Amino acid sequence: MRLIALFSLFLILLPTARAEDDHPRPFDGNFDAMPVVEAALAEARDSDRRLLLVLGANWCHDSRGLAHHFEDPQLAATIAEGYVLRYIDVDWRNENQAVSARFGVPAVYATPTVLVIDPDSETLLNREDRTRWGSAASTPVEEARDWFARWAEDTPSRSGVLESSLVFQAMLVEIDIFEEEEAERLAAAYRDIAMWREAPAPGRPPDFQALEREVEGWRRSLPRQVQTLRGQARRLVANALCEMADGEPLTADIVAQFDQEDPDLALDFERHESEVW
Repeated sequence: MRLIALFSLFLILLPTARAEDDHPRPFDGNFDAMPVVEAALAEARDSDRRLLLVLGANWCHDSRGLAHHFEDPQLAATIAEGYVLRYIDVDWRNENQAVSARFGVPAVYATPTVLVIDPDSETLLNREDRTRWGSAASTPVEEARDWFARWAEDTPSRSGVLESSLVFQAMLVEIDIFEEEEAERLAAAYRDIAMWREAPAPGRPPDFQALEREVEGWRRSLPRQVQTLRGQARRLVANALCEMADGEPLTADIVAQFDQEDPDLALDFERHESEVW
């Protein structure tokens, strides 16, 4: 009975595996990606569209899953009308790091990572949402239709009275600097791990598998930490502003007074501890 149950499960999963295996494999690591990106920027600028970079790899089923979503007729029309799309192969997140760094992303946390770029200012528009499609294969195509249609037209904004605070903006800059420094270390770790994977066993560090696990945990924890820091900054500023308002509605004048006083609001930065990186 147990063998029959296992065989039945195999038959159930087989069509899904075959379907995923049929997904596109659009990532090509056999060329220098940077000239392609620069040309795509110019094309996006000339055609009044946004540049859409999908950083992924053919080994990653979520990267292929997103490419499969792009074959949906409705979504394909949105992509063609609103974006200049380019697939950038990052292998095991160690290749083409200069492309993501070009737009302020020193390290890729997930595959795929999606960058929506304004070609005129050459700025990344979806910084906080760039890993949204890291589980693309299991995300309904309807969500992809909505997300890419929204980013093709508008830049979702969270501007408000709190966001206008110079103190709050300075705290966000602190967080960005922290993330950039930590991500540069992580990117170096990606390169080392990739190099050691290619080396024969005697050429690897004796604790290679432990180092792999360290880097895997690091790449997962860093974006969570950054998100936590942004939430902490928002709470600290919101609490301080509410205390200053003393029950009155929060106004621009109160924010200006708050910024002038420039209170010392400390964030809980915690750098990754490593004996190697």
